[in-house]
Amino acid sequence: MDTKMIQGQEIAAEIKERLRQEVRKRGIDPGLAVILVGDDAESMHYVQLKQKAVEFIGGRCEIINPSADISRADLIEHIEQLNQDEKTHGILVQLPLPGSLNADEEMVLASIDVGKDVDGFHPFNQGRLFTGKAQLVSCAALSCMELLERCVEPEGKHAVLIGDSMDLIQPLALLLLARGSRVEIFPEVDGWEEAARRGEILVVEKGTPQMVTADKVREGAVVIDAGFYWEPGKVCGNVDTESVQGTAGWLAPVPGGIGPVLIAKLLENLVKASSSSTS
Repeated sequence: MDTKMIQGQEIAAEIKERLRQEVRKRGIDPGLAVILVGDDAESMHYVQLKQKAVEFIGGRCEIINPSADISRADLIEHIEQLNQDEKTHGILVQLPLPGSLNADEEMVLASIDVGKDVDGFHPFNQGRLFTGKAQLVSCAALSCMELLERCVEPEGKHAVLIGDSMDLIQPLALLLLARGSRVEIFPEVDGWEEAARRGEILVVEKGTPQMVTADKVREGAVVIDAGFYWEPGKVCGNVDTESVQGTAGWLAPVPGGIGPVLIAKLLENLVKASSSSTS
């Protein structure tokens, strides 16, 4: 079997160009505020990528960078000010939060206006996924659905999800169920192999580097690798890309698969939030 490699960079570029044209045509001015607490260099790199992407489609991105010792109350006050700012259509708190703030993550995310929650992490948006009426949905879950729907029709498919995250696996399970998929979740890396061999859709977020090999994949399956590791001399995910080629029908590898699409879906949510605020 000839495995089709899912080109995340190309898909992301297509989405960004479509949004750039939409913003120009409609004359809207999407504004994103990103709060990055502390001075973590890797987090700042990701934030700057988001800023560049927002500016590409014709929007504005403000980076707010309080020190790592900011109190929870002061951080929430920053968010509440942005909630009231009519020119700010989307608010994003870069995770993970440092130090003791990490334990307050849920409270911090819940302080974001539901209509400006472009990451889709607000408890209200997460809860409304059960009824299919969330205002904004997790960018990671939307990215995965974008890739899957370019390969297969989810209805009737058996999907095996390995992991338990609130940004990908949990919302993705609900999106797939709403589309008529049969969903099986393995929160921990234990006993998943037999189910993976049955899965017509296999999404692997939790695990160990390159643990998914050809003997653990159903022939013709859509395989989405959502892991990320720095290995000597390379970046890799949970799927052994070389091994599964010839068995998987489609593969979103690491790097180059789901990653680039995440920011494109963030932009989609931002444009949607901007449109809602002006309608």
